[in-house]
Amino acid sequence: MLELTVQQMLRSRAGAIEAPAGTGKTEQIALVAGNGPGRWLILTHTVAGVDAIRRRLVKHKIHPDKAQVETLSAWAHRWARAFPRGSGLAADWSASSREWDVVMVAATALIDSCAVQSILSASYNGVLVDEYQDCTVAHHGLVRALSRHLPCYVFGDPLQAIFGFRPGMLANWHTDTLTAFPQAGVLNTPQRWIRAGNSALGAWLIGQRANFQTGIFDFRGAPSCLEWQPRAPKLAAQQLAGSCSIRPPDGEALAIIHSSVDEVRRADLAKAIGATTIEPIGGKTERSFYESLRTQSGIDRVKAVLDLVGTAYVGVESSSKRKRVESLLANPTRIKNPPTAAELALTGVAANGSLASVLDAIRCIENETGVTTVRPELVYCIKSALQLCAENPSLQLDDAAFQVANARREKGRNIRNRSVGSTLLVKGLEFDHVVITPDACENRHHWYVALTRGTKSVRVLAPSVSFSV
Repeated sequence: MLELTVQQMLRSRAGAIEAPAGTGKTEQIALVAGNGPGRWLILTHTVAGVDAIRRRLVKHKIHPDKAQVETLSAWAHRWARAFPRGSGLAADWSASSREWDVVMVAATALIDSCAVQSILSASYNGVLVDEYQDCTVAHHGLVRALSRHLPCYVFGDPLQAIFGFRPGMLANWHTDTLTAFPQAGVLNTPQRWIRAGNSALGAWLIGQRANFQTGIFDFRGAPSCLEWQPRAPKLAAQQLAGSCSIRPPDGEALAIIHSSVDEVRRADLAKAIGATTIEPIGGKTERSFYESLRTQSGIDRVKAVLDLVGTAYVGVESSSKRKRVESLLANPTRIKNPPTAAELALTGVAANGSLASVLDAIRCIENETGVTTVRPELVYCIKSALQLCAENPSLQLDDAAFQVANARREKGRNIRNRSVGSTLLVKGLEFDHVVITPDACENRHHWYVALTRGTKSVRVLAPSVSFSV
């Protein structure tokens, strides 16, 4: 049922709810959309957030026509692109520029022009925005523009503001957000842990919130399901593996939260414990690979493919494959052992510049005996983008990658039962069991997000049982 503070907020045209992690924020957003009149636009920031809200709508059997759930970026881009004259978005704007604030400003200009006021009113009865603490000034401007046409309510938690925007880019919760959207109240029931039958952990986390806000973390009085183990930072994957190799009961999910800045280190840890990774959309590995395909040729292009599959799969033997390909290219008549399908495909990568040959090589490698995927989301996105380019030769790789990313946002995330991710990638998600490595958290916001992901057990790997950050 709707919390009293939420009911009170809905009596006004605008308002804000402060919602600590696990206190039922997503539930309340879904219930507002399900119980309120008409159709609601629900906006958030990440794929994980979209997926969580959609799952909650399904749980409450809310008809799909009652809610449209999208990321702020995807919604703003679609409207700005649909009305270029009103938005002023340049026709040659591309996702490869990563200039998303330009899109936000364009969508804001469109809404402020009143050119689409009738369309907005006909499409939605109100707007709900999740994770508002992660809104930039440009995001905030867009939501304020929407609030001038539609009832608008925002939900957030300033202690979960972990996205690393440049200084001054993030809207201030107290001076910006609450000025435009008066705070209606705070959610304080640890719903996540009550549902898991572990209310003691939820109560402890709520009780420690004031300490967390000042950067004080002390696990000596925590419930027994929160375990501390002494571990130094910067350990290699094999050194961490023993502490991360929890075997949860069948059907229960384990997440290891590791470095927020190094995708390869997360992949190495996943390999060491037999897990898979949670991947960012358009992450550094993916972008670097596309850049290599654009700029390299011959054996360097082969090396780029092998570097990619070496980090994304186990059992590839990249070094020996490269040597074989070099021999095949230099002395094809002197090779005693016939080349494998993967080796032949890799020579094709060196011999021509087609993206179809790259896709063929990746497929051949992954079909070899003993090769398994540890970065399935990364592999899916890259293969899908290459396939689009192979089918449409005029399509640029960056544009294909953008299409795949949007499709992935729509589809949502498929989290495996044993995953390695980062605070940035697991925020908004919950797991039965969580391990936090010494390199997972950069500040108190990251620590709070990490500690509130696990419902049944949390294992903290850190040099000390108590510290300040």
